Amino acid sequence: MVNNKEENLNTETTILEKKVENKKIGNTETSKDKIDTIVIKNQTAIIIEPTDKQIEKRKKAVGEEDFYIGVDDYMFYLNESTETFRKNKLKVLNIKSGKIIKFEMETGNNAILELNDEDELWQIYLFDPKLKPKKIDMTDSENEYKNYFK
Repeated sequence: MVNNKEENLNTETTILEKKVENKKIGNTETSKDKIDTIVIKNQTAIIIEPTDKQIEKRKKAVGEEDFYIGVDDYMFYLNESTETFRKNKLKVLNIKSGKIIKFEMETGNNAILELNDEDELWQIYLFDPKLKPKKIDMTDSENEYKNYFK
């Protein structure tokens, strides 16, 4: 379940923030698993990846053969989406589920996204500090990108 809520920067938060240490691979960054809260301040595409526990749970639920058929579809659309973002020079950040993402908006508010067991194993969010973050349909990433960053 994904919880979105906004908090004013002046209010006290109970979330422990840790410095984000990212491993950069080309135009894609991957966050280390030890980080609890990831702070996003710039235009970014965030790809949420499932945890090993989520993968195993889904394999048991749908069967191994159907699981891998679904993974092939996810990988195709993730590759298409990543190419769309790269050609538009948008930073891509891969994050394992089970984290908290804090989007810092220009208004001084934060959008908090708590990542936990969601129906979708892979998800994509777009963020611009001028706008609220948006979960997109990865099967239509080109249009989603154009509509969000117009």
